[in-house]
Amino acid sequence: MAESAVSLHSANPAKQLVQQDVPEGVLLSPAWKRVAAYFLDVIFIMGLLMLLTRGTFVAWLYSISGLFNSPHIVILHWIILFAIHWLYFKYTGLWMSRSLGQRWFGIALVHHDATPLGPRHWGKRAFAKTKYAIPVFGQLGWGLYDYLRIRREEHHRSSIDENNGTIAAVAWSLPPSTRAMLR
Repeated sequence: MAESAVSLHSANPAKQLVQQDVPEGVLLSPAWKRVAAYFLDVIFIMGLLMLLTRGTFVAWLYSISGLFNSPHIVILHWIILFAIHWLYFKYTGLWMSRSLGQRWFGIALVHHDATPLGPRHWGKRAFAKTKYAIPVFGQLGWGLYDYLRIRREEHHRSSIDENNGTIAAVAWSLPPSTRAMLR
């Protein structure tokens, strides 16, 4: 019999490395979905602030004249924005085990062993995520760094995931017991 031009390798080192921490069958979420989910969350937060304040809140955030004439008001608006980011990510995490953007893209945040996060994890994750709300440096500094890190690593983990011991998985690939915890 003729030798086949296609050879099958029995071992895939990258797959073995990933499976050391992640249970069999759990798929990791790609970087583009995670970024898109975050952008949807920001659009939701800023859209809600625009509607509730008829645009004045966002106008004060980026007011150059306000920065020189009333810096305390501009700083107060930024503090409120960071607080709203923290509250949004903490309480959507507690309520749905993910944010609205992550739900839209079918992403679930879980521990390495694909078990759901407990209530004590969401506040810490949400606080760490507020760094992305810092103008320019938040997105172009930390955001870009984490995006490239997710793309490069075989575990697809951001610095926030690394510090909290979490992974972002495709929700439908999780074990049934974990999927039952998601909303």
